[in-house]
Amino acid sequence: MKNFSVPQNDTFWEEDIKKKKMDPVSPVKVRALGLTGESAKFVDTIDQLRNDPPNIVIAKPIKTFSFIQNWFKRQTLKKKVSYVMGLGVFQQMHKGTRSGQKTNLLKPGNIKFRNVYKPYIGQSLEDKTLLVFRTGGIGDLLFIQPNLRYLKEKYPSCTINFACGPQYQAMVDNWDCVDNVVDLPFPLKWLINADYHALFEGVIERCKEAHSTNAYNLFTRWMGLNLPDNLLIPQQEPKEEKLMECMKIVEEWKLLHRPFILTQIRASSPIRTPRPEFWIDIIDELTDLGFDIVITDNPRQSDNVDKFIDGVKNKDKVFNFAKYSKTLDYTIALAKLSSLTLATDSALNHIAASLNKPCYGIYGPFPGFIRLKTYPKAKWIDAEKDCAPCFLHGMSACPRAGKDSFSPCYDNLDIKKIVTEIGEMLK
Repeated sequence: MKNFSVPQNDTFWEEDIKKKKMDPVSPVKVRALGLTGESAKFVDTIDQLRNDPPNIVIAKPIKTFSFIQNWFKRQTLKKKVSYVMGLGVFQQMHKGTRSGQKTNLLKPGNIKFRNVYKPYIGQSLEDKTLLVFRTGGIGDLLFIQPNLRYLKEKYPSCTINFACGPQYQAMVDNWDCVDNVVDLPFPLKWLINADYHALFEGVIERCKEAHSTNAYNLFTRWMGLNLPDNLLIPQQEPKEEKLMECMKIVEEWKLLHRPFILTQIRASSPIRTPRPEFWIDIIDELTDLGFDIVITDNPRQSDNVDKFIDGVKNKDKVFNFAKYSKTLDYTIALAKLSSLTLATDSALNHIAASLNKPCYGIYGPFPGFIRLKTYPKAKWIDAEKDCAPCFLHGMSACPRAGKDSFSPCYDNLDIKKIVTEIGEMLK
């Protein structure tokens, strides 16, 4: 399966300024951004993390320039406007190459983030504005959502603004608890005009407590709410027009009135992606039992999904949805139509739970309970290897991976057990 694509670091790709690698930010510039050498340190608890400056910065473009975030949407940062972004984003974007010459794009802003940061830790939001932002993926945003639903119900007069990557906005824009959705990076005015800020930088990535505590429990404590587990389940419904489109697709496949399993075999990071042979074994056994499988991914991966399907035994029972999943809300709609979702440590597990659907998770670098514990219809299997769980974040491949970049911790999982448990969930 040499053609199966392992994701690489795709956080930012610029249209007008081509860069092959990040340029390091000098210590002088880091200090000018309001951070120190102590920033980004690893801590034991989220209470200690509160004393550490978040790795969020305010920067100004030296010239107006455009970029595309995750191949999804062209964004423009305008000269003389201050923007809020993560330090890693600044590192990726502060220099570019044009016509073979290095060019400066960003400089530290006049205002330091730490001087205007007003953390939300449970204060009254009556007639107040809360700005929420998270530079993470789909799961990270869903970890936040139950708290926002609670706050909107408790303080109907509050305004909740949510800043996230454009590729996730089709989902967040459909949440009743959010009033405005904002692009990341965002203009400083959104920060200044908010009464409080809820950002989650480091809560999972820089805190040892995240190795033993479910993400929903951590996020609600971070916001000072401490909601019980039964309230820490995200809730959403697909958009009606997307649901109707997906119903037509499923009907063409003759699956509309048949149970099918929606599968995500590739995570956003290679470290959380099992090798394709692992998935072929599972899918072959499930289809031998009569189950139909639909694979979702983004449209750029459609050809790779087709090549993967060429390697399974029962090709007539495996379907490629990637070409139809133009935005995130298509996968949400399809998950609503499915009988169960099966995925590696990725967004589909959390989407299923938000729709009250059963999900089965395949976990390696992270144990399943720190992600799925609050979901009443979730089952998972954890990797059985001396190095797992390793709790490694980021977009690099596993240090123990071979040339194919797939994490070896998944190789010893009991496929018979996985298939049996899925069959029991579908009875």
